[in-house]
Amino acid sequence: MQCQLIASKHPSHEDLPTNSVRSAKLPRILLATFVTLTTLAIFVPLNPDMPDKGIDQPWITAMREARGNVEQVTPLAKLDQSWEIVMNEAVARRLRLGKDIIFTFGPYASIYTRFFHPATDRLMVFGGLLIGLSYVAALLYLACDRGPYLLLMLMLFLATFPSRDALLLSYPFLLVVCGLRFIGSDDFKKGANLDWRHLLTIIVMFSALSLLPLIKGSLLLPAGLSVVIICALLLYRFPFKQTVPLLLVPVSATMAFWIISGQALSDFPAYLRGTFLLTSGYTEAMSIPWVGWPGMTGDGFVVAYLIVSALIYVSMIGSTRLTMRSKWFLGFLCAPFLLIAFKHGFVRTDHLLIAFNSLVIFITILMLGFLGADKYLIGSLLACIFLVIAINFRLDPVLIKEVREKFGAGTVAGRGNRTEILRFISKRATGTFSRVTYESTFNTYTGAWEGIRSRLGDSNGLQNRFVRAMEALGTEYPLPKLKGSGDIYSYEQAIILASNNAWNPRPVFQSYSAYTPTLAELNERHLRGTNAPDWVLIDLMTTDGRLPSLEDGVSWPALLENYTFVSFDGQFVFMRRNQVVQLTSTLSVISQEKHQTGLTVALPEVEGPLFAEVDLKPTLLGKLLIALFKPPQLNIRLSLRNGESTSYRVISNMMTTGFIVSPLVSNTQEFGYLAVENRRFLDERKVEGISIAPSYGGAFLWSGTYTLTLKTYHDRPAPGS
Repeated sequence: MQCQLIASKHPSHEDLPTNSVRSAKLPRILLATFVTLTTLAIFVPLNPDMPDKGIDQPWITAMREARGNVEQVTPLAKLDQSWEIVMNEAVARRLRLGKDIIFTFGPYASIYTRFFHPATDRLMVFGGLLIGLSYVAALLYLACDRGPYLLLMLMLFLATFPSRDALLLSYPFLLVVCGLRFIGSDDFKKGANLDWRHLLTIIVMFSALSLLPLIKGSLLLPAGLSVVIICALLLYRFPFKQTVPLLLVPVSATMAFWIISGQALSDFPAYLRGTFLLTSGYTEAMSIPWVGWPGMTGDGFVVAYLIVSALIYVSMIGSTRLTMRSKWFLGFLCAPFLLIAFKHGFVRTDHLLIAFNSLVIFITILMLGFLGADKYLIGSLLACIFLVIAINFRLDPVLIKEVREKFGAGTVAGRGNRTEILRFISKRATGTFSRVTYESTFNTYTGAWEGIRSRLGDSNGLQNRFVRAMEALGTEYPLPKLKGSGDIYSYEQAIILASNNAWNPRPVFQSYSAYTPTLAELNERHLRGTNAPDWVLIDLMTTDGRLPSLEDGVSWPALLENYTFVSFDGQFVFMRRNQVVQLTSTLSVISQEKHQTGLTVALPEVEGPLFAEVDLKPTLLGKLLIALFKPPQLNIRLSLRNGESTSYRVISNMMTTGFIVSPLVSNTQEFGYLAVENRRFLDERKVEGISIAPSYGGAFLWSGTYTLTLKTYHDRPAPGS
């Protein structure tokens, strides 16, 4: 299969005067220099971020004021920086990724997060340098016979809107397009040998590609897909004996980078397994509806993405540069990358920019590689750039802060007087536009320059800043000195790391990520094992409107059985491990029945907590929707004895392992009441009935029935015994 390209014919250098040759080369040298400097400024964290507040305090205040109103809380919801700090600490402390720590990021996460740590700085800088130089080489190869304007536009766009996900996701696609163009070049006949320059280039490109899954586990799929496609192309065009050794480069480079990061080679299969578990449950667990945008606007973004994707195919079909076979081949190759970018951008709607940033890069790469300045692609490119600017304008943190200060929390999502808000925003449009455009571009270059100057001027400067930042973080919430090791639920790990207390995290250290049965059970086994933390600090900060008892729900019995309530300081419940621990749960099954979704199920009257396990599966059509987009959310409505009724989001996989359904624990203080078996709390917050139903689709996308298993304690020992 050969991709034919119509090559432009240029006069040879021998036919031109020497001065003319030099003049002709100068613009390309300047262009290559600009592309190199810009790409390295984007990819290499020369001026890295330092640990900051674990959670923004104004956000905590707004969350607590609005906690009773799910619709008002949701637009404010965000996660703290703990996971970024934890991944650096895990590498620095030589924790075993895939066993001691399981998360969506790997040992080179700092290339993505741009967070400094003395132990990971070299990995971050040299890893970013490798990917950046490979990206430069691939772009310059595609642009070698094109005008400079398209490449200049791409560089300025990337400098202005440096989406980390889009940049890393585009590299495998860039290599595939380079591979197609390379094997379709007239410089080679079928079966011709690769010279040493080609071999070295392929090795370097593959090495950079092999680093991606060690930065972020979800990049394993696009990186692996790219490797398979490029290897197939090389095998088709070049000698078997020369190509086969190249197939070993990605695997060998991945293993080498893994070992260089301080990880044991024997742990790599566990890392891959953890990545698979996290990826398999991600779509349902982490998807969110349109928050901060009207629903119609959000749906318009989806339609816009699909239209632009369709126009890419229209351009391919109408191209005179490609043979019919090449069109089919290129079309099949684009489909998975467009789908991956679509999922990255629309599963979580707060990641919307990833989708359109990726489209801008994909379209530019296709125009450079094969399709040229097609009218459909130019129109699509301009439309995507406009959407990126508009979305960045809407999400500008300074503007959001000003609106919230003026009109109150929740108004950014459309609450309050819309006319007044729009008038307020219009007065600040010029300043906001400058921040999200040319000021952002300027900051990309000045940030890189400041980083170079800082590193050369003071070899200990970054480390000193890091120490001061961790000290400042520790003063935000000063924890007392704990006798023994500790862990924090639900997240906020940065607080304990900055306190200099001994840190003993569960494998899935952010409770919102323990969204498959296997992951949740790993956390529970950690609590019941010999290496369990001596202290557990609990602050129920759930994400995306989830039922609080659902996150790490299977671990709650272990917490109640093996730990004793010590105190509640207004933010954390402090629990100390008992001298005698129970290795297995003492819960007993009291009923197991099938029920219809949407109907209210009466719960039995029991003494103490009632534990529920729910087995609710998506239909075949629902599974297809999960694969291509995201499913309708599941919601549970709880009817309380005191007459209240409230709804939360639930995740099917998290319900499988179980959670406390009664009493309803909605905040940290109430968890403390549960731990000490406060009788008044147990009575007032007792749940008498529940109903579970999807937000739309009914029985078409989720099964119309589910199995409900209820468990409770019989002769449970008193707390602390």
